[in-house]
Amino acid sequence: MTDPQLIFGILQNDERVWRHICREMKAGFASILGQTFSASKISNEDIEDLFQDSLLVLMQRIKSGDVVSSREGALFSYLVQIGKLTACNLLRKKRTLVSDDAVTFSLNLHNIEESDISVDEKQQMQNDFLDKVLDLLPTECRTLLKYFYWNHKPMDEIASILGMRNADSAKSKKSKCMNKVKEIATQLIENDEFAEEAVRNAIERAALRELIEEERYNADNGFTMAALNIEDKEDDE
Repeated sequence: MTDPQLIFGILQNDERVWRHICREMKAGFASILGQTFSASKISNEDIEDLFQDSLLVLMQRIKSGDVVSSREGALFSYLVQIGKLTACNLLRKKRTLVSDDAVTFSLNLHNIEESDISVDEKQQMQNDFLDKVLDLLPTECRTLLKYFYWNHKPMDEIASILGMRNADSAKSKKSKCMNKVKEIATQLIENDEFAEEAVRNAIERAALRELIEEERYNADNGFTMAALNIEDKEDDE
């Protein structure tokens, strides 16, 4: 897939695109971060977490319109640069990074600032809280909201998938699921206008984390994504 195709797929929450990114970029990401930071500072487990965190930031930056790929391979380079800055933040928390100068020479970040990958403390607290709220929702609510915000499915199709009577039933259920979440979000954000946007963003973060974990499980257990490989071949023909 080309960078424009990847960016378009990310904007559409295309799971096939995200799985392609996980399969094709993870090894290179891990290799570069392993070379940049000594193994004693960044473990394999750390790199797994950094990859997930970097993909979440990448999604955020693309959806905010801040990432435009000007050349092929630029998206991977951008992801790696996010990973390096995220790794620096991790090492600071671990207090194993003596000074910024210790690794600056090897980062080569090409105009990416730390502010580009970070959110302020208040926003991070809101995100973390909403992520936890979603985890506490009944499974049917999480599933319905994921179909609506992540998969962009219409209400009649959601009703059919979840065994509901019709689209109106699905709409009613969505309203009930959203009321409690929006109530909490509004208390945090202090502006109801942005409450639904905050919930949608939280749903997207949760869905991407779930997909990444599934891909990690598949890789750890040697599973192959045969259907996806077939589709890739069809696209090349």
